[in-house]
Amino acid sequence: MRLRKFATFLALSFIIGCANNNGVAIAGTTKSAEKSQNAAPTHISQTSINFKLVAPESDGQFHDGLLFSENADGTLMYYDPKGNRAFSLPNYITPSSDFYDQRAVVKSKKNNLYGYIDTKGNLTIPFQYEEVGTFSEGIAYVKAPGSSNVKLIDRAGKTISSVNNKYASDYIFKNHLALAYAPKGNKIGYINTSGNLVVPLKYTFGRGFSEGLAVIQNDKGLYGYVDTKGIEAIPTQYKRALDFSEGLAAVQNDKGKWGFIDKRGKAIIPFKYTGADGFSEGLASVNNERGMVGYINKTGGMVIGYQKYNSAFKFKEGIALVGIESGSNGKFGYIDHKGKLLTKLEYKKESSSFNNGYAVAIKTSGNAFILKKI
Repeated sequence: MRLRKFATFLALSFIIGCANNNGVAIAGTTKSAEKSQNAAPTHISQTSINFKLVAPESDGQFHDGLLFSENADGTLMYYDPKGNRAFSLPNYITPSSDFYDQRAVVKSKKNNLYGYIDTKGNLTIPFQYEEVGTFSEGIAYVKAPGSSNVKLIDRAGKTISSVNNKYASDYIFKNHLALAYAPKGNKIGYINTSGNLVVPLKYTFGRGFSEGLAVIQNDKGLYGYVDTKGIEAIPTQYKRALDFSEGLAAVQNDKGKWGFIDKRGKAIIPFKYTGADGFSEGLASVNNERGMVGYINKTGGMVIGYQKYNSAFKFKEGIALVGIESGSNGKFGYIDHKGKLLTKLEYKKESSSFNNGYAVAIKTSGNAFILKKI
């Protein structure tokens, strides 16, 4: 009896901001930011909370306006954006996942079975399954006790389809397809919401679809992209490859350099970087030969110049997490689109992205802040 752990195939984009004691988050400026002082400053208020990441069930971010947390005493709960307990659940109910599509997995201590609650804490799908998954594209997989059959249900608990168990899957659907794993060997492909194989089981690695294409790897360890019909839209030829975002994807060539291609496989931004991430809000982080990080636009123009940071993540809601990382240690803070540093470098890399104006900044395990852009 278990909650199926979901796999994360994309490099997570953690973005955030913080405030000083007066609720204004401007700790300093960079040279690139000093060139543009006309933009309104970003202000962020903070609320201290007792928070520990519930790994691997949670990514530590707000979902549907709620944050899944483990407190210092080991209890599990959901915070609202103000730092209050969102709702109280009966003692026999244990939270088990983040919210997705307005639903979260919960477990009953009475029968050790799983069900789902809504964002008000109401039980919407009864405790009747021994194995479940989180919702994606309005669909979740469930399996009843003693049954060998998997069902896909909607948010009301209605069965959409019954799936034969010929292929193992996490049933996380993107573009209506989910990864499928061969019963023997290490090959992967993709199934649709009826459980039918759409992309053959012939790859050694794959990630979820993004913008109609998914990263796949062949037997030689080379990466390319397959479309939703199972056609290799971009041949397996790269040492590494990231998901498409905003029409472009970062890929690494056989010389170890990173550049960006479009969906035809055409190189749009030259292969000259030692590292790169996907585009978000028109910007992508790249690394130079010294490991320093900057941000470019979709024509390859440098928008935020290389600075002291050696680690950076995608922009979301106008803010990106950047930091100086050394081994397992690091100190991170947050910049705006101009490169202006909004906080001190004092947070952990695991801090969350903004979602509808809110995020979670982690200083130490059990010591975090809910942040709000104001």
